[in-house]
Amino acid sequence: MSAAPIVSEAGEGQRFAASLLAYARTAPAADTASFRLPRLEFTVAADPAYLALCRRALVDAPASPIAARIALAYLDYGSHPDLPPPIWQRPDFILGPAISGLETAGYNGWYDADRCTWQFFDPTTGRGVQAMADPADLPPWEASFPLRIFLHWAYQTIGMRLIHAGTLGHDGDGVLLAGSGGAGKSGTTLSGILHGLASVGDDYVALDPEAMRAYPVLKLVKQDAGGLARLGLDAGRPEFGGTNWQGKHEFDFDALGLGQRAEHLHLKAIILPRLARAARSTISRATAHAAMIALAPSNLQQLPGAWKTGLQTTAALVRRLPAYNLELGTDPAEIAATIGQFLKDKPWQSSPS
Repeated sequence: MSAAPIVSEAGEGQRFAASLLAYARTAPAADTASFRLPRLEFTVAADPAYLALCRRALVDAPASPIAARIALAYLDYGSHPDLPPPIWQRPDFILGPAISGLETAGYNGWYDADRCTWQFFDPTTGRGVQAMADPADLPPWEASFPLRIFLHWAYQTIGMRLIHAGTLGHDGDGVLLAGSGGAGKSGTTLSGILHGLASVGDDYVALDPEAMRAYPVLKLVKQDAGGLARLGLDAGRPEFGGTNWQGKHEFDFDALGLGQRAEHLHLKAIILPRLARAARSTISRATAHAAMIALAPSNLQQLPGAWKTGLQTTAALVRRLPAYNLELGTDPAEIAATIGQFLKDKPWQSSPS
């Protein structure tokens, strides 16, 4: 392939992003709502159904100091036929050069080819736009975490990052629970919550890498019916509702009246849980390499853009925080007690750097 089409494609991606962002400034919206998360305030123009998803899933942090204000518009070609024409309809469209061109121009961007949806964000103005072919054709995971990619980009503008990990804490100190799907992160987090430990989330949290603090962004925790049963909970209880696209119940753990959602946790260690089915849970030192393998893949795959800085943040995280293996027993109360005692003992204070 010659260089000329690549240059043209990159320039076209920049122009398309700029034109959509400009259109979004004055486009009429079906409805508008504001959401205040830790350090960020979002004003979102979207249809009422999408705003309802945001209200259901996102934490409310009214007392948090605001470092940035973000304005987002969710637009579709059916409701806005004068939207700038989508460049993906061109038969010779190539995604890679267009995305590269966006980064060169200082924009964040992502394209969902399955749903013909573009997302653009301008970090310098704090404005973002999502252009959709069909507003009803959202990916199934959107209900679990609306605004996810925009939050990822917005937190980057204030020196923070979204991290895909669970959390537990006691007296302000906390640990990250990291690992691949099925490692036991959500079950371990919920075990701790049910037995009095604090948390800022079981799936995604906002990280301030300088202060080593984790903040909540989602109200919801997730667990399937079998996992709830192992925790001594009846999946038929009304607060658990129906199941999501993964067959998991999503619910606000505050509704259980146990544990607490912390405003933030000072991170002291990374814990790597493993379903060992042991008689008792045990904690032992792990390597920084093991922590990196547990954290990096899902964070890079699920949070597009700025992958180099994301990798650097993850590397700095595992250098600063000691890592520990957690071989999980089968009793949720015993698991929570093991982690609680770990937090009280503060072994990181004597860990070699």
